[in-house]
Amino acid sequence: MRLPLALSVMLAAASGAAAGPVMDSVAHVPVSLPQAMDVVMSTIGSKITHLEFESRNGVPTYEFVVETKAGNYYVGVSGLTGLVSEVDVIVDDDDPRWTALAKVAEADATKTATASYAGEVEEVKRLLLADGTAAYEVDVEIAGAGGEYNVYVDAATGLLKLVNVEYWELGETIPGDDD
Repeated sequence: MRLPLALSVMLAAASGAAAGPVMDSVAHVPVSLPQAMDVVMSTIGSKITHLEFESRNGVPTYEFVVETKAGNYYVGVSGLTGLVSEVDVIVDDDDPRWTALAKVAEADATKTATASYAGEVEEVKRLLLADGTAAYEVDVEIAGAGGEYNVYVDAATGLLKLVNVEYWELGETIPGDDD
């Protein structure tokens, strides 16, 4: 029997130290994973299908993929404050909101990302960011680096916007993955 992601994570959290590396990596973060999930469910609601734990500018962040009737969203919750730190929309390449903003080809964005972060490209996603811009998220696995690098490339200018270090992820494939 396959349990929904939210239930699986809650059961792992409730079982304590035996939960393994997923829970161990967040053991010293002030905001617990169940607390972060509660924030997402009370703020956005709907269905959590994917979870990542990452560092955003040095801040531990839980990043959830939430499916709603209106679309699929990345929702970031600060592991320090418990506040929602981002809400980005995950879109397909033919979404009119994306096509209105994106001027850079995916191949060029991938080259930009791998020029600074050489490694294997795991996936590329298209995001409408909370700041009103569009970006490719190019996920690059670098051997021995201790995590995957989520490299954001501005879809209008082709410049690097942001880089997050992702330590682990759980759940279903993220909508919009190219895999």
